[in-house]
Amino acid sequence: MEDNTASPYGSTPSKSLLLTAARRLAWLPMDLPPPASYEVLLQTCTGAISIGSELPLYCGTARASQPTRYPRMTGYESLGIVLACGSSVQHLHRGDRVVSFYGHRTHSIVPAAKALLVPDSISDALALLAILTCDTAKGVRKVAPSYDEPVLITGAGAIGLLTLFILKAYGVSIVDVVEPSAERHALTLHLGASRVMHPREMPPSSETYAAAFECSSSAEAFALLQHNMRPEGRVCILADGNREPLVLAPAFHEKELSIVASSDGWDYQAHAAWYFNEVQQHPSHLERLFDLHVSSNELIATFAQLATGSIHPIKVLVHYEPF
Repeated sequence: MEDNTASPYGSTPSKSLLLTAARRLAWLPMDLPPPASYEVLLQTCTGAISIGSELPLYCGTARASQPTRYPRMTGYESLGIVLACGSSVQHLHRGDRVVSFYGHRTHSIVPAAKALLVPDSISDALALLAILTCDTAKGVRKVAPSYDEPVLITGAGAIGLLTLFILKAYGVSIVDVVEPSAERHALTLHLGASRVMHPREMPPSSETYAAAFECSSSAEAFALLQHNMRPEGRVCILADGNREPLVLAPAFHEKELSIVASSDGWDYQAHAAWYFNEVQQHPSHLERLFDLHVSSNELIATFAQLATGSIHPIKVLVHYEPF
């Protein structure tokens, strides 16, 4: 029987992409010890840039309750191969492919309980989306729209499109999306939207939607959303508010709307089991969210391009190469 535990001797060289100041990134080396009893050592295969969260941090413009301190780690969506397991780890083995939350690193040690085992039939790109689909599912579960309630999503970025995926997977029939970029309309329809509209196609005010999800980080879009809600409608803010303040419009009080926020996922292990089965049983277009692929060696340049606005991908897939 193969020994699944890590050697008590030796270390693993690793590199981590750290933000050392606004718009300054550097790969910094460190040696990782063997994993402790309930940990696993991972070698990264692929990762992702979560543009809405990471770009404001990179630019130094993120709105947060605490000032940014440097250096700070970057990223949080990673897929790796298990290189070694701690002595008490039973459900993972060397060679397993897992998704976890450790960011832009070549290697990492993570608690085994926070590693999501990926079935062989699931691509790296689909597997990485287990994290953000869990985050969006938490918001959908909070609002809990019924199958026949009309729902509105503002923004067809990664969070908006994953919210659409979850709503359709949960059986919601009518989901409209507001998105100013015409380039994103076709994918939005492929993912099951009933309609996708430019903001100027929306009426300035109506009582159309029973539930809505703010995924744009745009104050203008959030105001439009509120003005198109039914009285006593339910709104979930899934965008993290990094870009600009989201303001309550007069319609919020006039229509007696209720608003909840949602951040991290509800249960990553339980959601991953559901999500992997869902994408196996019902093929989707989710992999198309990754409309830009780069190597890990291109990460620093990619962040610079995102900051200047010379590229506008929905989501970036990062392939790791030996350093």
